[in-house]
Amino acid sequence: MTTDELDPLIHVPTRLKIVATLAALPDGDTLSFTRLQDMIGLTPGSQIIHLCELGYAGYVRTDKTGGDRAPTTVALTGDGRAALDRYTAVLRQLPRVAREDHQAPAPCVRVGDADRDAAAAALGEHFAQGRLTLDELDARLDATLSAITHGELSQATRDLPDLTVLSARVSLSRGKRARPGHKPGPAPGQAAWPRRHGWTRGGSS
Repeated sequence: MTTDELDPLIHVPTRLKIVATLAALPDGDTLSFTRLQDMIGLTPGSQIIHLCELGYAGYVRTDKTGGDRAPTTVALTGDGRAALDRYTAVLRQLPRVAREDHQAPAPCVRVGDADRDAAAAALGEHFAQGRLTLDELDARLDATLSAITHGELSQATRDLPDLTVLSARVSLSRGKRARPGHKPGPAPGQAAWPRRHGWTRGGSS
């Protein structure tokens, strides 16, 4: 399994941020175009281009109801969420494959595009699961994409858990019997992250 199996449409850092941001919303929720623009930090024209690319693939849906003065809203579709799930499934396997195929490189060893791509994809998954804010994601993506050595690359994920180990722990915990009267919380990267930022159902606050 290699980075070639990652969806090239959402592997672009800007589109990954758009998809991950929308995926963090509870099912059925939307963001206004301007709110998404503020969060991602794009110009209107650039955001339209990226949303068109994602829209052509059926990954996002834009709606404008209530007349010309009504805000345009953006939401992730079922196909978009499924694409992100496939993307993260491939992502979770990359560290395991890398460990099986190679010993950990020395910090002074130079990195290649595949190394940067894998690290950037991991950051997108950590953002989707609520471990990073959008500003932190931006800063770490910049550092990742400009990293020259493995030592520099590792700094972007130094305080984040291994996704492969984390995935195994989540699977194990979900298999355990729930305690009497215990109500499971939201899945990682879904309802909890938006509520921390004051979002409300039906759009941004």
